[in-house]
Amino acid sequence: MRIGKRQFGIKLKITAAFSLIFILLSFSFNLYCYRKIRMLMISDNDAYLIARAKTLLDKTEVLPAIIPLPDQNTSIRVLYHSAGKPIVVFQSPGIIKNIRTPAKTGVTDTLGMRVAYVASNNEDNPAELMLVRSADQLNSNLQYLLLLLFTCSLLSVLLAGLIAYILSFYLLQPVQRIINAAKLINAHKLRDVIPVKKTNDELQELTETINTMLVRIDESLRQQQNFFASASHELKTPLAIMRAEIEVHLSKPGLTPALSNLMESQLTEINRLQQVVQEFLLVSQLKSSGITLHRQQIDLSLVILRLFNRFQTFMQQKELSTDIDFDQDAETFLVIADDDKLNILLMNLIENAIKYAVPGTPISCAVKQSNIKDYITISFKNAINEESFPTENLQNAFHRETIEANGAGIGLWLVKEITNLHNGKFSIESSNFFFEAVVDLPTTLYPGMDL
Repeated sequence: MRIGKRQFGIKLKITAAFSLIFILLSFSFNLYCYRKIRMLMISDNDAYLIARAKTLLDKTEVLPAIIPLPDQNTSIRVLYHSAGKPIVVFQSPGIIKNIRTPAKTGVTDTLGMRVAYVASNNEDNPAELMLVRSADQLNSNLQYLLLLLFTCSLLSVLLAGLIAYILSFYLLQPVQRIINAAKLINAHKLRDVIPVKKTNDELQELTETINTMLVRIDESLRQQQNFFASASHELKTPLAIMRAEIEVHLSKPGLTPALSNLMESQLTEINRLQQVVQEFLLVSQLKSSGITLHRQQIDLSLVILRLFNRFQTFMQQKELSTDIDFDQDAETFLVIADDDKLNILLMNLIENAIKYAVPGTPISCAVKQSNIKDYITISFKNAINEESFPTENLQNAFHRETIEANGAGIGLWLVKEITNLHNGKFSIESSNFFFEAVVDLPTTLYPGMDL
């Protein structure tokens, strides 16, 4: 099965996972640090305001009134209580008039201002002082701290993600080497195992496991191919004997018409079985790469006419007609091919067209000059019962569209393999209630080809 294009590789997944974990940890840690630092900064500012307020209070007297000058950007209110009522001795102009005097010593926040309140314990000078300063500077420092922590976290995440991606690239290089080696392995090269590096880790274990699995698969395939070849060879002899005996009996005079028809029918089925056995042998040879082509010049017109004549009985049973078109503008109908393999190729295409054609319709065969230089095109077209059906798997070995379908599902696969052996091109298409198979075969010698 072919794997589609990767959208998210392991490197990206590792990077994303590492970055996500780092984000959660970094932001959680920085948020905790921000809260702690914020508490310290506020506490430090509170201590400063209280200390400053006490310093001013020490210089303040209410009877007679002695008022110290407040710092820049600072407002004060000086008061004392008499008979339970507050009496304001001095108050700076501005927003301080809208701020109520706190009930106890300490620092409070109101109206965007920081308010520090202290009271004297001296009975001779029962002064109270409220110091007011804008909270903008503290808030600005806190915002800068938050922005700094957020920026550092973001840069740390980006840097950590980049480092994680680079590290994952180097760490996954052994996996990529295993992938590249595995891509070169096919049914004919299962013994070319993946090189094992002595790393004493999971990658070495994975490589050794894959190699062991490939050996088991290779042994299983070899057993299947040997059985395939042996069974086919064993069937060839009895079929040849049965065919010879029937042909001898058919040649004798005095046979009744009924017996003659029966024997001819049996001879037809034997010929069909021999063709199937020949295909099975070819499948075994293709699987084991042990096939040899005996190329020669072959006249396509003679072969196609002969094969269609052989299938006349089957076509008559389905009331199919034949429409064969040999392009008169074609330079030649001679192809360079193996005679036996070419017969199997064309027979499979004709048989496939007959099998799936709608009864009472024509089977079209066209032989014309190919668009490829020094090639000729052979196409077979037949009507089908549905507008179209998927064709992507039809060239796979032993594939059948339904369980009820006749045949072993190797016809079109054989056509593809034989075409490739001849350095040709094969394609199939289904549309507009028609199925068409097209083969391009060479008409001249190409490099590496010997007659």
